[in-house]
Amino acid sequence: MTVSSVYALLLISDDAESLATFYRDVVGLPITEERHDGIPLHYGCDLGSVHFAIHPSEGWPGTTRRDGQSPVVVFATDDVDGAYSRLRSAGVEATPPFDHGFAVLTAFEDPDGNNVQILRPA
Repeated sequence: MTVSSVYALLLISDDAESLATFYRDVVGLPITEERHDGIPLHYGCDLGSVHFAIHPSEGWPGTTRRDGQSPVVVFATDDVDGAYSRLRSAGVEATPPFDHGFAVLTAFEDPDGNNVQILRPA
């Protein structure tokens, strides 16, 4: 398993719509509504090669934290199963790889409690 790039930066918010409005109207990002099978409505845009998105905190996978405003680092790989195996071998609690339609991913918290995902884009 080799990580090839930073794929996305996600903000998890208790009020995703208001936060998206701020980033769109005040910061000037081209944020739009996004919908994918199995994922609640969220907001995002591409900034260069990195996807920036704001997701609602309710039901966020791979984390026990529910305090909103938690960034999520998303790494890309071509071997999500290998990444999951490596994490589990190191004693990390991670979600088994699952298909979100746009990618297959595993999600976990790092030792500081940060949300991290490793995915293979579809």
